[in-house]
Amino acid sequence: MRADVTISGPSLRQRFPLYPSQVIGAMIMASLGPLLDSMMTDLGIPLSRGGIISAGFFVGGVMSIVVVNTAMARVPAKRMLIFGMLLQGLGLLVAGLVSWDLWSVTLACMLGGFGGNFANTICWMWLPAHVKEHLAAALLLMITFFATGMIATPFIVGIAIDLGASWRWILAVEGGISAIAGLAYISLPFLDICGRQNVRLAHLKQIFARNRGLLVGMLVAIFVYTGAETVLNVWLPKFNIHLFEAGDTWASFSVTLFWIGLIAGRLVIMPLTKRFAPSRLLLFCACVLTVMTIAVAFAPSLAASLALTVGAGLGASASYGLIGSYSGHFPDWESGVVSSSFILVGSLGCAVFPYLFGPLADAAGFRA
Repeated sequence: MRADVTISGPSLRQRFPLYPSQVIGAMIMASLGPLLDSMMTDLGIPLSRGGIISAGFFVGGVMSIVVVNTAMARVPAKRMLIFGMLLQGLGLLVAGLVSWDLWSVTLACMLGGFGGNFANTICWMWLPAHVKEHLAAALLLMITFFATGMIATPFIVGIAIDLGASWRWILAVEGGISAIAGLAYISLPFLDICGRQNVRLAHLKQIFARNRGLLVGMLVAIFVYTGAETVLNVWLPKFNIHLFEAGDTWASFSVTLFWIGLIAGRLVIMPLTKRFAPSRLLLFCACVLTVMTIAVAFAPSLAASLALTVGAGLGASASYGLIGSYSGHFPDWESGVVSSSFILVGSLGCAVFPYLFGPLADAAGFRA
């Protein structure tokens, strides 16, 4: 056994590239929304067509999952992680410095989304392959870095815009950061993922047959969870504006409070994963999220709504990592395929749920 590998998995030095990759990926994802208005105005594009850019980013991410699993088995994990970070950087640099209309910026963002999710997929394949004990804690630690990027970026972007930075400059800087990180990884150790194969239909059937109930349960759970989390992020500001006549600042702050609760909850749950089964913790988190979300919906005031939003974040905190940890129940390289499917279905939940929830809420005439 190598000196830098323990029974619980690789050392912190071996895992280090995972963490900046998560922060940078979240930074880029979180900045697209705040920059959209200025991008549309500068390029002379109707705001109603801004969703095309987000769709391009999403499609690029989905394509990367397919490519990683079907065509890149012979490429070492370290090279793929570096490639993803460099490609993400290139896409953002092109979007910021070269794009001239809707389709050029959409294609550039698609390239950035491809590279970003390419790197993210490697991160999620890598941990289950190497961490054999306390995988849930390792995953929660990794996605806590992602959450930190999500919560910090809107503030940083807001300050940059107030200081006069253009959307082009911001995207170019983010692209440069991603590219620099990718180049820095060249000098860092990163274990390969052994035994990987280019996935074909027969492999998918084999994985499905190995533990059908667990795989279906994982995918359904992550689809529902990511959908619910996305709906909360979209619904909270509108809810507070509509019901309590909150200003835009307070409405946006509700989402920040949700993410603060989410980060705090992950830090609390992390050590508990070494004492309790993931299923128990997952049930507890689901109950807390359900109760707190209902409480927010019936909050009597803005202050109560904001306070309860932190509780909803606590309930949502650990579910993503806990559900993802079940990929470790699949042997060898199959765990990476399951992790990739997990990311893909979670992304679909984020994309689909808001469009389902809006009409349902309107039809039901529920409080918001």
